[in-house]
Amino acid sequence: MRFFGLNTSDTINEEKLKVTISVIVLVLMSIIITIGTVSYLNWQAKIDKMAKDQALAEAMQSSDSAANTDDTIPSASELVNTTSVTPTVVASTTPTEAISPTPSDTTTPYGEDEPTAEPTTVQVTETDYFCTVYAASALNVRSGPGTEYDLVKQLNPGDEIDVIAQTSNGWYKTYNGNYVLASLTTTTAPVVATPVPAAPTAAPTPTPIPAPGTETYYGSCTITFYGPQPRGDGTYSTTTATGTTCSQGRTCAADWSVFPAGTVIHVVNDPLGGDGYYTVEDCGPGVRGSHIDIYADDPYSVSTTTAEIYVVH
Repeated sequence: MRFFGLNTSDTINEEKLKVTISVIVLVLMSIIITIGTVSYLNWQAKIDKMAKDQALAEAMQSSDSAANTDDTIPSASELVNTTSVTPTVVASTTPTEAISPTPSDTTTPYGEDEPTAEPTTVQVTETDYFCTVYAASALNVRSGPGTEYDLVKQLNPGDEIDVIAQTSNGWYKTYNGNYVLASLTTTTAPVVATPVPAAPTAAPTPTPIPAPGTETYYGSCTITFYGPQPRGDGTYSTTTATGTTCSQGRTCAADWSVFPAGTVIHVVNDPLGGDGYYTVEDCGPGVRGSHIDIYADDPYSVSTTTAEIYVVH
């Protein structure tokens, strides 16, 4: 009985030990599985977060690129009297070149378009449009199609404007790249009255002027300026209507019914600073009556004026 009891006790203790070890193993395995599961979930969460961050960065980069693409930008000289009077619309439509407008100096004298016109804030397109128009009032010539662009010069009522394009926001582009507000122009040419020579007793006594020959006083004329004329291929022409080559200080255009081709005239106080003697070698559709258009290499450096004119015999 003693030995039987001892063996039974040992057997029970051995069974308890196995059960205890089994429980400990199961607990350890549960802990390991739990730790592994948590680690996997954390790793998966990090992967998802990285993917979201990358997608957000790509979206922001794409938005910035689109914003940069949408930025638009648009300059120049002045107008000259050389295009056809008959309007001709050409089918091609092209967007204006991108320009970064420079705000105008608010102290600059303004034409009729300045007080109420709104700045250009949308993309402007241009359609080829060839015609000759005239300033209906004091009119600003600007470097771009909007009042926020630089003022190039100001035209007087009746001044001729050669147009090569029309913008989608209501401006005309002149042949040399400047712009005027279309609503302040007219297609009707101003009537220029030819002055009637006064009676000898009523005519003012002109200041004696040194001359190479006999000179006859004509009267006061409007003086404008023109330069090399653009061709369709992008080059410029300096050939006159009489076949000569334009030369600053010698060539001028006039109404041949008033000053025939070849007439030598004397412009008192030459605006170009020369001796004032010019030969009529050219003509133009906008040069009518008492109007002298003087050739200059840089016609935009001088402004329209008036001067006393003598005809040299």
